[in-house]
Amino acid sequence: MSDTDQEMDTARSLQDGDAVVVTGAARGIGRAIAVLLAQRGARLAVADVLDGAETVALCENAGAEARYFSCDVSDESAVAALRDAVNDSFGAPFGLVNDAGVFPRFPVLETPLDEWNRALSVNLTGTFIMSKAFAPLMLEAGRGAIVNISSGAALSPNRNAAAYCASKAGIVALTRSLALELGPTIRANAVLPGVTETNMPMEGAPLEEIRARGSQIPLGRIGAVEDIARAAAFLLGPDASYITGQGLSVNGGRSFNP
Repeated sequence: MSDTDQEMDTARSLQDGDAVVVTGAARGIGRAIAVLLAQRGARLAVADVLDGAETVALCENAGAEARYFSCDVSDESAVAALRDAVNDSFGAPFGLVNDAGVFPRFPVLETPLDEWNRALSVNLTGTFIMSKAFAPLMLEAGRGAIVNISSGAALSPNRNAAAYCASKAGIVALTRSLALELGPTIRANAVLPGVTETNMPMEGAPLEEIRARGSQIPLGRIGAVEDIARAAAFLLGPDASYITGQGLSVNGGRSFNP
């Protein structure tokens, strides 16, 4: 590898002191990602419609600069305001992690249109609006990386979750388009979690029932939020400097990419 290639790889990787925007960071996977990145030296913009004060405190306890921003990612004007506020506070961020999401549960033929629209609006359109808003800052800065949190349901759909599955499959396709159009300056990848112990799946079934599914997974347990956080941090970091347009499944071997 030439010196020029090495310099380009460094530019495409998260470095100490870089700012990262994490949506859906008030709890669950988003919080775990924000805290892990804080522990690794990033400055955090914690974005959520829920109160993110606890996540900010955890990031600060890890020695990082962090601020909470209230934002509905499905609202283009709110995202524009978030972009400007983040830029004013941190400058152009290196990283964007799109984790905000909702998980309506209905049989496909009983899914109300407003619930279908809500899932696509937050999960897929929100990822698009955030990427469209922040990518120009990254392009101007000459470096950046986007990590979109999709789901294993994008490849292996669940019953009673058509809107969720469709939105998460759309995120995979959107990620590939972002990688194609924003490279070489910006890398874009997706993480596809399997069954993970978070508030979102817990709302659909008792905790012990969810945990019991781990016996059917090759690695013997369901996922923890830290498993997903480590994958997101990897895709932002130097070991992924030549990776873009990919979907990384983190599911303990429960299913495999086709």
